[in-house]
Amino acid sequence: MGLALVARIPSLVEAHIATGALRSAGIDAQVFDANFGQVEAPVIESLGGFRIMAPAEQTAEAREILKALRAGPGLGDPEDVAPWSASLARSSAQRSRRAAWAFGAVVALALVFWVLRALAW
Repeated sequence: MGLALVARIPSLVEAHIATGALRSAGIDAQVFDANFGQVEAPVIESLGGFRIMAPAEQTAEAREILKALRAGPGLGDPEDVAPWSASLARSSAQRSRRAAWAFGAVVALALVFWVLRALAW
């Protein structure tokens, strides 16, 4: 009785909610990477999110339950493979924008200091 991947979810809180929904449906689901992910969330997000694992024979049923959960009121349309993949793409894009801003700020600051230093000579 081995474990199989049910889904990858970007947020630890959402991963625990999904696991709780699966457990209440009688599936022995577990959140993998939770301890590491609390410290290194960007790494987990870049790897696809926290892994929800369940017994291999219950994987199809678990995916259907998560699909139904995601289709609930106010949660948007379910996707076939990974209902949370849009959230991962958004967080990755936001991180890229922040990194670009930070890089631009560092370059601008260096340029300002270089100009001020050149004027001081």
